[in-house]
Formats: sequence, structure tokens, C-alpha cells
Amino acid sequence: MMVFFFARVIMSEQSPPIAVFAFNRPDHLRRTLEALSENIGAAGSSVTVFCDGPRSDRDVAACSQVRRVAEERRGFRSVEVVERDRNLGCAASVIDGVDRMLLMDDRVVVIEDDIHTAPGTLEYFWRALDEYAGTPSVFSIAAWAPPFSVVPSDYPYSAYFFPRFHCWGWATWRNRWNWNDWSVPGYEDYVTNAFLRGAHAAGGNDLAAMLEAQRRRQIDSWAVRAEYTRFMRGCVTLYPRQPLALNIGMDGSGRHCGTSTKYGSSLSGMASPDPKAFPKHICVDATIANRFRRIYRPPGLATRIVSRITREIRKLSGAS
Repeated sequence: MMVFFFARVIMSEQSPPIAVFAFNRPDHLRRTLEALSENIGAAGSSVTVFCDGPRSDRDVAACSQVRRVAEERRGFRSVEVVERDRNLGCAASVIDGVDRMLLMDDRVVVIEDDIHTAPGTLEYFWRALDEYAGTPSVFSIAAWAPPFSVVPSDYPYSAYFFPRFHCWGWATWRNRWNWNDWSVPGYEDYVTNAFLRGAHAAGGNDLAAMLEAQRRRQIDSWAVRAEYTRFMRGCVTLYPRQPLALNIGMDGSGRHCGTSTKYGSSLSGMASPDPKAFPKHICVDATIANRFRRIYRPPGLATRIVSRITREIRKLSGAS
């Protein structure tokens, strides 16, 4: 018992490193780092901010502001700023950065520059990373969760499993990350196998289409490829009962995100989920899964018409 207690104390003192990825949005990064610094345990955490280089001369000023924001941030044990001398793009920047972090530690917490975290987020990550370190069927830990309730009132746990990787605030282990093969091996078999595509849709009807867009280079997403790895390995992701992260970049400022409040517009400010109530058995609750998948269903005709009209009105009014 004494040996176990000592090991837990050492682990809590040496919290997993935090990687933050930024590009050309200084205001978003400022808000993200401010929220992160207000997390329980942030003062003892080491943060590395990876700042991508400008794509063109138009990005130079914004990228310089981003680097100043990162360098001036306080509230952590240490802050290291990695300044890219050229533009890698989101996918290459994240892959390279996480690779670097996992050379130093076997666990990592990853936050992109538009992710606002609740005060209990880091504590949730650390406890979940401890809880499932020896459970390879858990691929990652997510901080985001659907903004509407997907959990039945009688569900006894503070978190749940769902078969989908999510990158809006997440954490993982070195051995799981190293499973990723960014060339997406086996895709030709996947795309011609209706059973595989149907099984993958258990995590959302949009997954196969996003993977195809990645293969066609219509998007540049490391996360879509990580999700493919999760699926092919038969793993799940842990989600909190209530959202602990909010994407503040759904304002048209990001490369892959338009303007939307579909995925949440506020945080509950809840404390970290009770680790004593983390699920002990790795299984997906059918009721939760059915409710979760609703957010990824294609919109109906009426919704598409309203959205189109709204976009046209915004264009006519000069709104961005």
C-alpha cells in the first residue's frame, strides 16, 4: 500500500506536458492560454507552444503577435515557445509537435489555439491518463462533449466511451500515438468494403466522407487520420459527462471551420469528473451512442434552406 501511494504522489507531481498549437490568431491564443492557466494544477504544469510560420506576407504580423502572446503568458511552471521558421500547416505542425512531446514523456495533453477549457479540464486529463494507461483499447481522452445531454439520468459514471476520436482538447499516451501511420494504410480495402464503412459510421455518418476528403487533399487533417487509426484498432475515446472544452474558433477564423454554434457556445464551468466514477468496463452505452451520433447527422432540407438564407443575408449586410 505504501509503495502504491508513493507512486501516485510522484505521478501527480510530474504532470504530463501540455502542447499548445498556434498559427495566426493572437486573440484566440490569448483567450485559450488564459483559460488554461486558470485550470486546477496549471501552476505546476509545463507548456510548450508551437507557433507555425506564416503562409505568406499577409500572415507575418499576426504570427509575430501570436509569438508575443505565447512568450508573455504566465501562470504555468514553465512556458517554452517553439517558433517554426516556415509554415508547416496544421497537420504537419501537430504531428511533429506531439512526436516531440512524446519523446520526453509517455503522456501528453494537446490544446489548439481555439480551445477554451473549463477549470477542471487538466485534472480530468491527468486522472483519466492514469486510470486507463494500461488499457490499450482506450485510444484517447477527449475534453469536448456534445452541448446537449446524451447521458441518461440514471447513468452511474462521470464519463463514457464513444467510438470517435475528438481533437478539441485531448490527451493520449505514447504507445497509442505511435500506432498512427499517416499514409492511411488499407484505405483501398476500406473504401470498397461496405461493412467496414458501416462499422465506422458507428462514430458518425461524416467519418468516411472526411477520410475521403483527406485522401483527395481537399483538407489537411491529422485528426481524420488519427480517427482512422482508432477505428482500425477497435478502440474508443473517453468523453466527460458534460463538456469541459469549447471551440471558440467557430467564428470563421479557422481554416477548416465555418461559423457555427452547433457544437456548443458555453461551458458549464463544472469541476473535474470524479475519477472514482470513471467507467471500469470498456464498453459503449447504446443510449448514449445513439444520442451522440445525432450531432453528425446530415441536416434536413428545412435546416439547409434556413442556413443558406442566413448566409446570403450576412453577405448582403456585409457581415463576415
